[in-house]
Amino acid sequence: MNIYMPKRLFVMWAPPRSLSTAFVRIVAARADFTILHEPLCDLAACGHYLDKRAGAPAHQVDSAQALFDYVELLRRDGQVFIKDTCEYAYDDVLAGTAYLRDATHVFMLRDPEKVINSHYHINPDLRCAEVGYEHLARVYKLVRAESHNAPLFVDADQLAADPDGTMARFCASAGLAHMPDSLRWEGGHLDVWERTRRWHLDAANSTGIALIERRYATRVDNHELLRDFYRANLPFYEYLKQQAEGRHP
Repeated sequence: MNIYMPKRLFVMWAPPRSLSTAFVRIVAARADFTILHEPLCDLAACGHYLDKRAGAPAHQVDSAQALFDYVELLRRDGQVFIKDTCEYAYDDVLAGTAYLRDATHVFMLRDPEKVINSHYHINPDLRCAEVGYEHLARVYKLVRAESHNAPLFVDADQLAADPDGTMARFCASAGLAHMPDSLRWEGGHLDVWERTRRWHLDAANSTGIALIERRYATRVDNHELLRDFYRANLPFYEYLKQQAEGRHP
């Protein structure tokens, strides 16, 4: 009987437009993880997820369970890092799964005003739920209830202002070696971004983390609907910030 120990699995959960793709670029530059980009998001949006990493056979899954089974196969060969964005709700497909229990879950937090301004600029049809903080909080509560591993957090503003320090702290919390060289990379689109290429132009054009402040024409501070989105998402963001800071209500 062949007995194997699956390698570690990290799953990052993030609102869209929260610098999570920049974080994935850092992980990719380490070269010690297999990376899957937004598989549950693709399943929700398209009904399937296609893994077409360079140097690996293309593999399509058509259900969450098929995805989870595929991830287990990948873990036989090495560590896996998965990022999903929370414009969709995932708690129904996650509850009670080994995927939820076994992974180390990472939550990316960014000021919802910045998230909304950036998201609306890309997607003027943005709906309140797609901002993602309520969905993110629901995933977090599932992780707290069912996962074997303590959740980790990354603050997007801290990552932008102090990439090396933020990654050093994250790696220490995650039990990973900090690799400062991973903070620089060659520009260009990653092959895993196929469906959402237009969302990742900044990350594609970058060669490292940079503090970029953009002032969009339509913003939370000058648009009533976006203000409503902000007010609706803020309590969930503040709850998660409290959790990140260890202030558990």
